[in-house]
Formats: sequence, C-alpha cells, structure tokens
Amino acid sequence: MRYLGLDIGARSIGVAVGELLASEVTTLRSGKDKSFYENPELSIDSISRLIVQEQADAIVVGLPVNEDGTLSPEAKKIQKFSEVLGHKLDKTIHYVNETLSSFMASDILESQGLSIEEAKLREHQLAAQLILQQFLEENVNS
Repeated sequence: MRYLGLDIGARSIGVAVGELLASEVTTLRSGKDKSFYENPELSIDSISRLIVQEQADAIVVGLPVNEDGTLSPEAKKIQKFSEVLGHKLDKTIHYVNETLSSFMASDILESQGLSIEEAKLREHQLAAQLILQQFLEENVNS
C-alpha cells in the first residue's frame, strides 16, 4: 500500500509519499490571506492530482496532540479539514501524533547548512516525511 503523508497548516501543506520509506514531495501554499482550514477546496484538486501521480491508496495526517493526549485546537482544525479531504477524495485517513515534527524538520534542515529561505521552503514537506515515516514504522514496517 502506498501512502500520501500530509503536514497540514493553515497556509501550507507539506506532502510526502511512501510505502516502506517516506520521501518528500512538495509543499502546497494557500496564498497570503487564505487558509486551508477555512477553505479546504483550495487544496483538494492539488492533493487529488498528487494522489493520482503518486498512486497513493490512503492518506496519513499529522495531528499535534497535547501532553495529556487531548487534541489541541490546531489538531481539531486539521481533523475537520482531513475529514472533508477524505470524503471528497474517497480515501482512508490515518492520523499520527506529529507533535514537534516541524521543529525536528527545522533542526534537520538547519544542520544541513541550508539558508533560512531554503529551509522555509522545505520545512513542511520534511515534516510530512517524518510524519509518514513514523506511521510506516509503527504500522507497516513492524
């Protein structure tokens, strides 16, 4: 089974793909004054094309979870967005606790010596790769 991994934010969505190992694909951007949370349709066509292009069977989405295991306000927005996405694209959505994945991605990119601009361009797609790899290790590679 092939998965599309998503690191969903209000204005950008990092995308990764994988079966056993996750790889970065791209970052989708909503535009300056637009939010994916309020307008999921801004990304549905792009994600649909990526699903076809990458031959993905299901979607893995990172959810930022609080220390006590409850969903953060951000996670609730991501979950609502993901439900719309899964319904519109007729794909199963799997969730992974992605707490700190963006910080980890930022640290990795900084350690690679990338400029701030280059790191910002890749941060969300690398976070998507980390999220998807975590899911694969916990559910597929065991």
